[in-house]
Amino acid sequence: MRGVGLFFLMFVISLWGLQKQALAQSRACPPYSTPVKLNFTTKNVNTTYNNDLNVTGIQNVMRQRGQIVAGRHQRALGLTLSQLGFGLTGKTYANPVPGGYCVYVESITADFGYREMNVYIASEYRPQTCEYRVITDHENEHVAINRTAVREYAPRIRQELERQLASMQPRFTADAQVSSDRKIKDLHEKLDPLMDEMERVMSQRNGVIDNDNNYAAISEMCKNWDQGNVWPVVNPPAKKPAN
Repeated sequence: MRGVGLFFLMFVISLWGLQKQALAQSRACPPYSTPVKLNFTTKNVNTTYNNDLNVTGIQNVMRQRGQIVAGRHQRALGLTLSQLGFGLTGKTYANPVPGGYCVYVESITADFGYREMNVYIASEYRPQTCEYRVITDHENEHVAINRTAVREYAPRIRQELERQLASMQPRFTADAQVSSDRKIKDLHEKLDPLMDEMERVMSQRNGVIDNDNNYAAISEMCKNWDQGNVWPVVNPPAKKPAN
């Protein structure tokens, strides 16, 4: 009886090994037979200029975008808001195999660049004035920095996409739709380090022109900055009653 039990155990192990081998073979999807097509577009919208909001209104826009109105931002007479986007869509197909599907990417459409580029100049300063021109010139420096970053990084992002697509492997899955969505998401995440690098570079470059020395030089260019007490006023602390 012991010999029969041992034989049965060996038979079960052997059968499990064959099933495991068959499953592994079913998951070994054939490699890509043709390269994945890439359609890459760089977006660069026109700049819009807004002179309808006063200093307080500009601060409110900053708060709505999650910016902290403190320090130099308390004296912001202009603001540049840009919305950078990187979108990926893909066309995939699934070949049925034992136990599931082999999912392949047929083509990728990528669009990279600015969706919005908005410049605000405080309404206390009207067009044709020195102050309006100086504020606009400063904000246009920010616009130029942001647009330059897109021109620099668009070829790098495209190159990295091409590299990722060239090394992409098919995915075995039991759910073809979920796996298709996951492949596009994985591809997008692989570009995150490069996008983060671009954001850091833009922040550093924009910070160079947003400093006290530059603001002091700008203030010397015009004479009529005090337009209706536009600067935020901090009330003095209340005096303690005399004993």
